[in-house]
Amino acid sequence: MVKNSVPDSQSLEISNLRKRWKIIFLQLISTAALLALMNRMTKIYGTCSESFVETYSDGSNYWCPSYEHTRGLIWFREQTGSLVLPDAVHGLDQSGNMTLLAPLLLCAILTVIWIYTLTAKESISRNIRRFLIGGMLAWGLLPFVISWILAISSFGFHLPWGETDDLNHLGHLWKPVLFVFELVFLGIVFAPILSGLMGIWGLSRKLLTWTIGYYLTIIGIHAILTFEGITESVDLGLTPLPAQIGEATLFGGLVSPLSLNLLQVAILLLVYLESGSAVISNMEYASMLPGEARRDPEYVRQFNNVLNGHIAHLIGVMALVSVTTAIALEFDDFLISTVSALSGGQWAGQVRESLELQLTYGKVISAGLFLIVVAGMRFVLPWQRVTGIVESTLLRFRSSES
Repeated sequence: MVKNSVPDSQSLEISNLRKRWKIIFLQLISTAALLALMNRMTKIYGTCSESFVETYSDGSNYWCPSYEHTRGLIWFREQTGSLVLPDAVHGLDQSGNMTLLAPLLLCAILTVIWIYTLTAKESISRNIRRFLIGGMLAWGLLPFVISWILAISSFGFHLPWGETDDLNHLGHLWKPVLFVFELVFLGIVFAPILSGLMGIWGLSRKLLTWTIGYYLTIIGIHAILTFEGITESVDLGLTPLPAQIGEATLFGGLVSPLSLNLLQVAILLLVYLESGSAVISNMEYASMLPGEARRDPEYVRQFNNVLNGHIAHLIGVMALVSVTTAIALEFDDFLISTVSALSGGQWAGQVRESLELQLTYGKVISAGLFLIVVAGMRFVLPWQRVTGIVESTLLRFRSSES
């Protein structure tokens, strides 16, 4: 045994670490970033184009493959006549952001059940899985089988499909099929939320990365389906993002409204993944320590320093990344303004108003120029010494706190 050991409440046991406020703080940050990301995605990618909506001005319901669930469910209800789950569960009885509340609560309940299944005894978790699987199979097959057996006892043996309603029993299988399609429409928005919550609170790195991949896939598919060459052939009704990034009018002329929306999506993705992965990494490190080391004061102190470093880097680095990205997107304007101030020529205004610089790919070129300039400045500024000073300052600050 270690002579000087910390109390059990401060040890690096997994059960104790799950209750640490810093661990919970990182998990809450990751959860908040995930929910904010869903909100931004629905705002940016959740509408249909105005021209597509105008074609349904007669009042009939419409659906386009946008990142929004209520429109698709309403359209699906009109096609099939009814939905299996009530409107309160889908959020169809609400409007605005309130439509997201009930499905989010459902995702939270499923996450709690899933985590309890993982942490419960093997016999309990096995019974829960059997109950869920058996319940789904019974709900899907029992009405069909019972109806068929009762019909056989009355009309004799026959296949489960026939010319009359009394001899046709396939209709009993229709409701489970509708339920699956209903979950597909609901899962367009809430599948990454469910997997993200399970990844954050169930400590699953695979589910964290799956959520990131899902969102990147949605963004990529939207960009492809709204490409001008595609929409000229097949218009699915999606609202394309403006080709022009717009003028920087926010935060003292640092970012434009469109670039701010896209920047928020990118930063939320990073915050969600970084904070969630930080929890899992620290938990994995603690789980690999031998039993005595988990109560060693030196190991506990190092673990706390690493955890504090994660929180400091999460806040500081993300803020620096946000500002740097905003500067990179407006770097072309900065260069033109600088050259105009030095030379006094009139061409700078004409260049600034050129269509090529206002287009999205012009901003990509601007960000590339920013990277080239920053990379070239390493011959002028000692970046390693600057970052070393910053890191040493942070280390001294953390050591003074501990």
